Amino acid sequence: MPPDNNYLYDNVDEEEGELEFLRESLEQMDNLAEKTTQLLKVFDIRLKNLGRIIAPIYKSTQKLTRLYDNIETTMGSLDDILLFFNVAKDEAETIRAGPDESELLPYLDSINRLKDASDALRLLDLESASDSRREIHELLRIGLGNLSQLFSQWLKEHSGGVDPAAYSNASEIPSFPTDTVKLLSMLATYLNLVNDEVSHDLKLTSTYASIRTRHIQKSLAQFGDMCNVYIRSNSFDASGPPGQHGYGGDSAGGPSPAEFRFCTVRNDQWYEAGSSPFAQYTVNIVKLFQAERDLVRHIMPTVISDKTFLASVDRPLEAYMNMGEKMLSYFLSAPLYEVLHALDVYGYLLENDAVLALLLTREQRQSSGMAKLVSRLQHFLGKSFTMLVGILYAPFKDGRAPKQSGGVNELVHNAVTFLSYVIGYKDLLVNIFLPLGDGNWKPKDLQQQQQRSGHVGHHASDPSDGLSIFQHYLRDVIDAIAFATDQGGKLMKRPTLQFVFLINNYSFLARALRDTMYSGEEDSQSLGLGDLVGRSALQRIESQIERSRKGYVATWKALMSSFPAATLTPPEKLTMFNQAFDDMVRSQKAFEVFDMDVRAMLMSDAADAIIPDYEAFLRQNPDKSVDFSRAMRYTPRDIQNKINGMLDD
Repeated sequence: MPPDNNYLYDNVDEEEGELEFLRESLEQMDNLAEKTTQLLKVFDIRLKNLGRIIAPIYKSTQKLTRLYDNIETTMGSLDDILLFFNVAKDEAETIRAGPDESELLPYLDSINRLKDASDALRLLDLESASDSRREIHELLRIGLGNLSQLFSQWLKEHSGGVDPAAYSNASEIPSFPTDTVKLLSMLATYLNLVNDEVSHDLKLTSTYASIRTRHIQKSLAQFGDMCNVYIRSNSFDASGPPGQHGYGGDSAGGPSPAEFRFCTVRNDQWYEAGSSPFAQYTVNIVKLFQAERDLVRHIMPTVISDKTFLASVDRPLEAYMNMGEKMLSYFLSAPLYEVLHALDVYGYLLENDAVLALLLTREQRQSSGMAKLVSRLQHFLGKSFTMLVGILYAPFKDGRAPKQSGGVNELVHNAVTFLSYVIGYKDLLVNIFLPLGDGNWKPKDLQQQQQRSGHVGHHASDPSDGLSIFQHYLRDVIDAIAFATDQGGKLMKRPTLQFVFLINNYSFLARALRDTMYSGEEDSQSLGLGDLVGRSALQRIESQIERSRKGYVATWKALMSSFPAATLTPPEKLTMFNQAFDDMVRSQKAFEVFDMDVRAMLMSDAADAIIPDYEAFLRQNPDKSVDFSRAMRYTPRDIQNKINGMLDD
């Protein structure tokens, strides 16, 4: 079937109409878009203009906001400043009333508010604030003063003195209660901090030091008193100038009182180690200083604790050193047996010097003279040991002659006993004899005299060892005692008395050596006098005893000098013997022989010297005449009995 052309043409017309409509619509849309674009451009331009207009207004608004904030802050500050002007009035009553000991914080808060007000007004530097600042300053002075007084009050409550000798070490010495220490520490810290900030001179260190100084002085006063009592009770008038050593003579050339006393008065009260009042002073001052240092560190701020401690102990240390100088002056004029006391003090000083070095500053130790005191004491001790040798080699000059009793001489007794005590300090003596040097204790004139006489002296086995030098010294002193004994024997007025004197004194010396020989002991601390000088020294003394015994026996045998006489009859010989025997026994009764072994030896020697010869004489003369019987006053048993009782008186 052919297509419908009418239908096709009708469709074309419709589509053209639609296309025309679309074209017109697109044109309208283009026109609208163009107008919209133009409108947006105009709007954009207007927005930009509006931004340029608003920007200054915004900046002004920010300035206004900041200004408002500043005004608000200023108003607040003015309110605070106005409050600072009123702080003095608000806190005056609290500050003037003083702190409540049971509750310190409110009072501290008041002082803090005053301090803040003072700081603020000082920064403002307003003339109108000068009156308020003066009032605040005065209240701060009162408040800090009240706290300082409270600090002093609490310190004083527990600073009444203590006996350090009652406690074995510093940690046992009673301190403050723990709560009190905490309160004092809080106060000290606060006062030290606030004091610096407000420029008030509270002198916190001096406040603490003055109170605790009195506490320490009161605690140590007993030891100073003990030293003074000891010096007064043991001193005697000395003719030499002050500070002169007690040995070596007075200004007129005679013997010093101390030397004369050592040579002529037997000392029965020898110093006991550890009994020195100054040694006790030394131990307890160190103990007390240690306790005080610990207390200071718990109470005072770290930045001032050491300074406070040194200020607290300065005056007690000065008093201690002054007493040390006083004791040294006493030693310089005291008898030789006080060297034992000085040695003990020397040991205590050395032992505690290291502890004091840790407690004190170097400058304080130097200014106190501690090192000088130790050095002078060491020099004195060295000189004393030298003096002893000099005395023994000139024992009986200047009216110091031995008594005519034959007993142990006072000088010999004192010298031997002195040696028996001094060896207890041999560890200390190493420090003294090593710098003194081997053999340098002999006076130069004595050394020259011994060299001229060909005397062969001793030598230390090791000149670089202090103990060896000390042993050499002991052997030299033993020889010097033997020399003094010989010199004393020569001053006895009768031969028998001379030999009794020699036997008595040599036996005393030998016993001192023999009884102190502990052979087999390896511990050098247990070595006795005999061990240190050696057996050869004892053997020399024993040989002197044997020689003196022979002389003593000879004096008894002289009683029978009439027996061999050919010109005398037996009765006459007996009569002469009786007279001589009675005189001998009578003279022996005045002799001082207290050693029972020496007594027995003398009686045995006397009996052995005459009884055998007397018995022999009787056997050789059997004459029983009346004259002989009348002349024979004593039987051998009677002689023995008389001899046995001759020393009883």
